[in-house]
Amino acid sequence: MQSVTSVPAKSLELDHRIGYVRPGYDADIVIWNSHPLSVGATPLQVYIDGKSTLDPEEVAETLPRVKEASQKQVEKPKMRTLPEAAIKEDICHAFRANAGKTVTITGIKKSFLDWPTSKLSSEDSLAMVLENGKLVCLGSQDTCVSSNSQGAIIKLENGHVLPGLTALSSVLGLAEITGVEETKDGTVSKSADPLNADNVVYAKYGVHLDGKAFKRARIGGVTRAITAPITDTELLGGVSVGIKTSGKKTILDGGYFKEDVALHFIIGQEDKGKSCKAPIMDDCAYINRYYRS
Repeated sequence: MQSVTSVPAKSLELDHRIGYVRPGYDADIVIWNSHPLSVGATPLQVYIDGKSTLDPEEVAETLPRVKEASQKQVEKPKMRTLPEAAIKEDICHAFRANAGKTVTITGIKKSFLDWPTSKLSSEDSLAMVLENGKLVCLGSQDTCVSSNSQGAIIKLENGHVLPGLTALSSVLGLAEITGVEETKDGTVSKSADPLNADNVVYAKYGVHLDGKAFKRARIGGVTRAITAPITDTELLGGVSVGIKTSGKKTILDGGYFKEDVALHFIIGQEDKGKSCKAPIMDDCAYINRYYRS
């Protein structure tokens, strides 16, 4: 208790008026009926600047209800069972070995995909069948497994299926470590003329489709990302690229889902006060239109 009261008060040379429960000292004090971090702990009185703020009668009426609520048995949430390393490796191997073939996944309890499964009850387990990486069946195990019995079968417990996420990123594939320049592919120069189409930078020419950031993205359910060039310019940001985060593809065999996504401009609060430096007034009007967009 002293480590957070009297000791720091002495260090600040303010122990003449704070840090102690003494007459004349500044203090905000809470009196609890039990340890503050225990279940059902209730404040009996709160003193602000030495004055009590709680009505003792209301506190006395509340205590029995709090005690009753704290004594109720609360079911602890069940932790998800993590597979052993050997089992996990077998599952991954089954996927890799059946790439381009049929893979069946059973034991799915919840699906968030836009796929008609409303006829099934909440107690039914779902099964999913993938062929050549595409979903061809999601429904009862009897329906999907019986009609697609070939290929690998992966059994889950309380499995959940969610659609892949698409992230908008400014560094994924262009910088391995954000704070280290040596790990970046480069930055769009400030000297680039925003009115010259030849100065537009394309992220697709510098993106690298693997690394630690891609692994973190996959863990978070991000299957695709849109990455814009890293820029230091005042207006023109370059053309972004749509990439897959699988780490299994290159720019030559399907690593892009869209090579040119959008032309980016830098617009924000800091840019409102910047003056136009274009050599011709018509060019200034052209640039200012983008600032206001």
